[in-house]
Amino acid sequence: MKNKKQKTMLTVFVMAIVVVAAAIIFWQIIQNRHNQKELTNSKNDEIQVLLDKDFKDGYPGTPREVLKMYSRITSCLYNQSMSDKEQKALVEKMREMFDTELQQNNTLEEQLEDLKADIREYKKAKRSISSYMIDKNSSVVKQKIKGRQCASLYASYLIQEGNSYKKSNEQFLLRQDEDGKWKILGWELVSGDNETTDEEK
Repeated sequence: MKNKKQKTMLTVFVMAIVVVAAAIIFWQIIQNRHNQKELTNSKNDEIQVLLDKDFKDGYPGTPREVLKMYSRITSCLYNQSMSDKEQKALVEKMREMFDTELQQNNTLEEQLEDLKADIREYKKAKRSISSYMIDKNSSVVKQKIKGRQCASLYASYLIQEGNSYKKSNEQFLLRQDEDGKWKILGWELVSGDNETTDEEK
């Protein structure tokens, strides 16, 4: 009788453990789904936030702010999954910050084609833009070129590929348009490390 009672208690104990374990596993599954949904929503929110930017009434006021917005859009394009429609809309938003000369030399169709090819290479190599840094305002060099006010500054992009990281340093040239807005005229890759501040993500 005593042995039978002990066996019954052991069975109840084991069943209780199984129920608790099942409850924990179920909670973890629900939590993971919730976290994944939040992550997806967060990514979609960033795309929408950028697309909702109104550059007519809220255009970035300094060369540094223009480059920060350009880098933010670039990171979104390379790091996040999106539809072709969203991708095109983001590139069009980016091109609002381009000087008319750059727009003419690099059409929307050409830019989209090059971008898609570059993104394919990034995904194939499991590469992403981990973070970026922009020259502080005091480091911006302003000068007149052919009678137009221009500004030069650096951006440094930290590229993650698997478990390794490398820096891509670029020098940007911006020019003021007739409305006094700073527009990106062009950029080029530079070697070596450039002093940058204020990491952005």
